[in-house]
Amino acid sequence: MSINKSNLLYFFLFLLLNTIFCSCSSDNKNKDIVPNWHINSTLYLDYHSELGSVNNALYFSDIGGEPVGYMNHGIIVVKLNTGFAAYDATCTHDVEAEENVELDGVFAECPVCESKFNILDGGYPFEGSVARYPLKKYNARYSSSSNTLRIFN
Repeated sequence: MSINKSNLLYFFLFLLLNTIFCSCSSDNKNKDIVPNWHINSTLYLDYHSELGSVNNALYFSDIGGEPVGYMNHGIIVVKLNTGFAAYDATCTHDVEAEENVELDGVFAECPVCESKFNILDGGYPFEGSVARYPLKKYNARYSSSSNTLRIFN
């Protein structure tokens, strides 16, 4: 059996393109920036009326007496037009720092590297921030019948 040189060239070209496309990733890398931290908590929104208005946000160091977030940094919950979003309060630039990002209106700012994150738009860092990845986002499911927000991963 003879191997045609043009077929061999196509084979190596296919391998090269396959390697290039398979090595690219989108937001999957962000999931590895802040390590996975188990969360399965329920917020009773009757006690947090601030979250009844769109674009309002609250920081929680614990929910139901249990610390939340990676390294107990806490979480930030914001009410959006489309529902709720919940972010880990760990800076994606200084992940192992003892400090957490601090809520400043609709922004979160890291006291260590001074990166600012837009919590109304996916938790992405603002231009000029040293952080390159958005805040880690948790699942947030609202139940209107019980006026509760379940935050989980």
